[in-house]
Amino acid sequence: MSMATSGIVESFPTGALVPKAETGVLNFLQKYPEYDGKDVTIAIFDSGVDPRATGLETLVDGKTIKVIERYDCSGCGDVDMKKKVTPDENGTLKGLSGTTLTLSPELLALNTDADKAVRVGLKSFGDLVPSKVRDNIVAQAKLKHWDKPHKIATANASRKISEFESQNSGEAPKLPWDKKIIKENLDFELEMLNSYEKVYNDVKTSYDCVLFPTANGWLALVDTTEQGNLDQALRIGEYSKTHETQNVDDFLSISVNVHDEGDVLEIVGMCSPHGTHVSSIASGNHSSRDVDGVAPNAKIVSMTIGDGRLGSMETGTALVRAMTKVMELCREGRRIDVINMSYGEHANWSNSGEFDDKRRRVKKNSGCSSRVGDLMNEIVNKYGVVWVASAGNHGPALSTVGTPPDISQPSLIGVGAYVSPQMMEAEYAMRDKLPGNVYTWTSRDPCIDGGQGVTVCAPGGAIASVPQFTMSKSQLMNGTSMAAPHVAGAVALLISGLKQQNIEYSPYSIKRALSVTATKLSYVDPFAQGHGLLNVEKAFEHLVENRQSKDNMLRFSVRVGNNMAKGIHVRQGVLRNFIDYNVNIEPVFFNDKETDPKDKFNFNVRLNLISSQTWAQCGSFLDLSYGTRSIVVRIDPTGLPPGVHSAVIRAYDTDCVTKGPLFEIPVTVVQPHVLESDLNTPIFEPASSKGDKSVEFQPNTIQRDFILVPDRANWAVLRMRITDPNRGKDTGKFFLHTNQLLPKQSCRKSETMKIISVSSDHESTTTFKVKAGKILELCIAKYWSNYGQSHLKYSLEFRGVEAYNPNAYVMHAGKGIHKLEIEALVAEDIQPQLQLKTAAVVLKPTEAKISPLSATRDVIPEGRQVYQNLLVYSLNVAKAAEVSFHAPIFNDSLYESEFESQMWMLYDGNKAMVATGDAHSQNFFTKLEKGEYTIRLQVRHEKRDLLEKISDANMVASFKLVNFLNLEFYENYNHCIVGGRKLAAALVRRSTRVVYVAPISQERLNKANLPAQCAWLSGNLIFPKDEAGRRVAIHSFNYILNPAEKKTNSSGNGNNSGTAIAAAAAAAPAAVSANTAKPKAPATPQAAKSVLPAHSAAGDGVATQTDTPPEGNGSPVSPKKGKTNSDEYAEILRDFQCTHIVKCEPEMAEKIYNEVVEAHPKHLQAHLLLIQNIEAAQLKSAFPLTFTNCQKSEKPEGDNADQQKEEQKKLRSALERVIKLADNVIVETDAESLLSYYGLKNDTRPDAAKIKTNMDKQRNNLIEALSKKGIAIAKLAVLDESLKDRLAEINEVYTDIIKFVDANDSKAIQFALWHAYAHAHYGRMYKYIVKLIEEKRTREQYDELAAINSALGHEHITVVIKRMTVTSFPSTYRLF
Repeated sequence: MSMATSGIVESFPTGALVPKAETGVLNFLQKYPEYDGKDVTIAIFDSGVDPRATGLETLVDGKTIKVIERYDCSGCGDVDMKKKVTPDENGTLKGLSGTTLTLSPELLALNTDADKAVRVGLKSFGDLVPSKVRDNIVAQAKLKHWDKPHKIATANASRKISEFESQNSGEAPKLPWDKKIIKENLDFELEMLNSYEKVYNDVKTSYDCVLFPTANGWLALVDTTEQGNLDQALRIGEYSKTHETQNVDDFLSISVNVHDEGDVLEIVGMCSPHGTHVSSIASGNHSSRDVDGVAPNAKIVSMTIGDGRLGSMETGTALVRAMTKVMELCREGRRIDVINMSYGEHANWSNSGEFDDKRRRVKKNSGCSSRVGDLMNEIVNKYGVVWVASAGNHGPALSTVGTPPDISQPSLIGVGAYVSPQMMEAEYAMRDKLPGNVYTWTSRDPCIDGGQGVTVCAPGGAIASVPQFTMSKSQLMNGTSMAAPHVAGAVALLISGLKQQNIEYSPYSIKRALSVTATKLSYVDPFAQGHGLLNVEKAFEHLVENRQSKDNMLRFSVRVGNNMAKGIHVRQGVLRNFIDYNVNIEPVFFNDKETDPKDKFNFNVRLNLISSQTWAQCGSFLDLSYGTRSIVVRIDPTGLPPGVHSAVIRAYDTDCVTKGPLFEIPVTVVQPHVLESDLNTPIFEPASSKGDKSVEFQPNTIQRDFILVPDRANWAVLRMRITDPNRGKDTGKFFLHTNQLLPKQSCRKSETMKIISVSSDHESTTTFKVKAGKILELCIAKYWSNYGQSHLKYSLEFRGVEAYNPNAYVMHAGKGIHKLEIEALVAEDIQPQLQLKTAAVVLKPTEAKISPLSATRDVIPEGRQVYQNLLVYSLNVAKAAEVSFHAPIFNDSLYESEFESQMWMLYDGNKAMVATGDAHSQNFFTKLEKGEYTIRLQVRHEKRDLLEKISDANMVASFKLVNFLNLEFYENYNHCIVGGRKLAAALVRRSTRVVYVAPISQERLNKANLPAQCAWLSGNLIFPKDEAGRRVAIHSFNYILNPAEKKTNSSGNGNNSGTAIAAAAAAAPAAVSANTAKPKAPATPQAAKSVLPAHSAAGDGVATQTDTPPEGNGSPVSPKKGKTNSDEYAEILRDFQCTHIVKCEPEMAEKIYNEVVEAHPKHLQAHLLLIQNIEAAQLKSAFPLTFTNCQKSEKPEGDNADQQKEEQKKLRSALERVIKLADNVIVETDAESLLSYYGLKNDTRPDAAKIKTNMDKQRNNLIEALSKKGIAIAKLAVLDESLKDRLAEINEVYTDIIKFVDANDSKAIQFALWHAYAHAHYGRMYKYIVKLIEEKRTREQYDELAAINSALGHEHITVVIKRMTVTSFPSTYRLF
């Protein structure tokens, strides 16, 4: 061997990539090779499993499918397939995307539907993959199909601009109008290309789906080509029957299930690689045994509980559906043996669980009600499924175990994460091995209620298989998510052996065996390892040796106190006296309700109770039969030093002590440090034997200090420095975790987590918020992989200043001045700041409908139908804003909720989904454009009566303010009233200091542009002047607004207005039937106004008399000067008739029009209103290219040809009539006088305002008439194919209009669009369409954009616009 290769190791430690030796798995499989998971099925509750991933294709025989079922329980993959369509004789039909779909004769022959109908739906591709993967796929598609043609198009557009500029020198504003629009068109073409380049990555792709029954079950076709040829579409049968998967692209595999007799197609993708990685650890089967999963011959059922609409967060709906499916499979004889759930959240109360629905009260052996917790217990206790759950990655502070496993009963197996020296070498490429230990971040016991959440620990890292879409065969992942499937695989090995030896077992005997035989690691944090490191061999031996034990099929329910806690947890201040706890112990048989009564009657066990610590005491013996026994456990903490102390009371069967404890009562006591209260700032320093007062840290050393936070303290400053000499630039990597447990709140509500690098060169400082009077855990750990010994000196200083008067942080505008009584821990400089950042709108449901859900996937055995209450809310967004949504009574609760779902979806006015939220949505803001929105909230439960109780549940929409509102502080009450001297800064000593906050003036509120019906404003109140304190000592503040004032009719009594209109309405029929009848009118109430469409402008030529009269009290008044009562009545009647010109059928409209024109020949508005009637009845609104393409479509033959000719004749006649009517207005309007008027800089006449109103109305009438005429001319030119010949006419109209308004003005933009089309100015057309979209988005606008790009030859953009159209205009709301 040469010197260059000496020392090279030619074999890789592959066995540590998916570690198995640490827990005895390798030895077990060598001893029992046939117990490799055979006949065992593991359900993976996760983000979805890829059946095509390496090692997950087959069992060890190389033939049998490993992933036997695959479900998306979240609903994210659901496609609404209720719509049925029958293909024509050529096999064609319209898909929901608008694409023509074609079924080949072969596909048509497969269809066994009685009517040969198929079901159609539409699915968004983005739902099926994680966002990062979607981005990669989109980037590849962009490179392949977009970049080249787009770069060419952009270069061509730029070249045209350069050529124009070279031929037309001079500044653009000085160009003549015809040259100017050419330049604008070129600029807008380039702008269009650039805009689509920017949005390309955000464009969502949706695929047409077709579903029909065949002789072998349902067949789904997914048109991923977007071309409509279904022979080339993905063809997928039901996974349960065919185990088929298909790739959407080169790597993303999907499968399908069908529900509700074809109404719902469930497309199963994956919302992250997590679930595949987990499955590979539990049951991967490879050609190399070294990288196998723990139980390579176990089958997998994939249950997706992560919802792609929420990133990958689990939902109550998904969990309940997954559990329901497990129950169904068990009842069908397709037993699920093990569930692995490497998912979870933190609950706000610890012991969520069983509830007696019949009596609606908490059972004596249960904790608080929890819908999800109830069903989890049922899965274990009734169906005998062993449930393994990750403990969480939220350590190293105590009481950080997640839910699950922290539910009402300790029925689940919770797993912590361990890292071995071999893993450090093979997985992490560490230069030196360290002793095996738990990961620093693994969650710690006890549960908040004192229970034990961590049962055992297991290897928490692996380089294992991941889905193909990651473009990688395997990846390194670590976490308790990786430790849990190791244990789930180990349980599969145990069950495989027990089944083959015909040994009866239960989830209780399995968990007891794992606990009793685990290897306790004396040097490892006891709160992280549970009973110790998993030992599979010993667990199996224990189960075999105790196969006849009478307690194998039962558990022992341990309940402490009135709260029915799972253990004893004392963390409530300084403990100076003993405390007695009543502990109820009850044996509970597996499937207790169906257990033979004789077994219950004959049950008896005599127990010896042993406490591990003298300060936890109870009686030594307990005789226990079927029923509840109560014992008293005395905790005497008086002699305990500050710190955390744990004990366990173990119960041994006196007949067989060797099988280990039957149950345990865990006890945790925290005795805090109390800082002396004096005038100095309270500072905590840890005890140390070192001269420099430092504490020694090795890798993964954890130092926990428990301190009772002094009164009035609300933030703390931690200072750390390495004291080791000669460290140079070497730093220590420390994990800081502080935590305070607050009543009925999760461990995450008051905590700080941070990784900090500490050196000897300078002091590291960290500031964090604290709660006075509560015990603070200050947990400092040297990170597990940080080499070397460090000596750390640290101290914790408490600071505090805040307001202590009741409701200090809620201000009611109606009460005026708000008082704050401020106190400090010691003397503290303050610089108060109150900043309001969001505006809250309370939304009340417009509809609440309770209905049963799916009869196939939402019925819990046996026959427990799940219902939904679908609540609908409306929201108007007046201008673009960032908005968050939440339902207050459901928010921030999932596992502990009484209900199983609180998902909401936000839709725009076109039913396009904009955002989705669930249990924790209040802090996620979505940018919303101006418009109307609908929010649909789904709440689920099997009890209708409970759903009825929440039918009035509000939602809150919080709008981010563009400009924050700052409130002013005053030290003097009177100064606050008059806006005198403000308080900028002050010193607060130990005595109370009062300051006042002035309310926000109405003027400032008006300028803030608050959303309509705003109920309150929210923000933050900060007191400290200290910069570090200002970052953390932040108080949420709410400013309650006064109720919105009801708008009153400014013209007086609103009833009078209605009376006047009703009077005119009563007279109208007579006027219509007898033109000359003009009865004498009574005096007209002053509130009477003409009722005209909002876009209309009334007026008889120049002398329009429809101005709003002066304000009055609504009583009859004298006629206007120069008018008789008859004249006023005639005007009211005329205006009423005009409103009906638009509304009536064409014949009646013509009749009314003639009457109005005869009686009021100068009332030009009548001509425009009749144009509107003609347009509505005879002229279908169409954009230029859409209209032209429609005329150029295939010419019909025979009778259809004659019919089309007749329609063309009617269309031509209607257009000619529009031109004539428009000319009536144009001729009668003095355009020159209008231009002269608008040329005036100042009008000093006394009645200038009235003149301006009349002039504006005339101008608007003229512009409308010109626009209508120009559009009609252009349409006639298209019909006659004479667009070039009539270009001069169109230009003349255009130049007349732009004398008054810009071409993109709302009154002229429709004609400007046609003018651009006449000149083939597609860039201008694009700009005008975009302007229209900003006002209100319609499908027709998108179709026109597609036609514009098609006309320019930009087919790549046309494809993208069609995708945008499909996504933006769905036919129905999305399924939950």
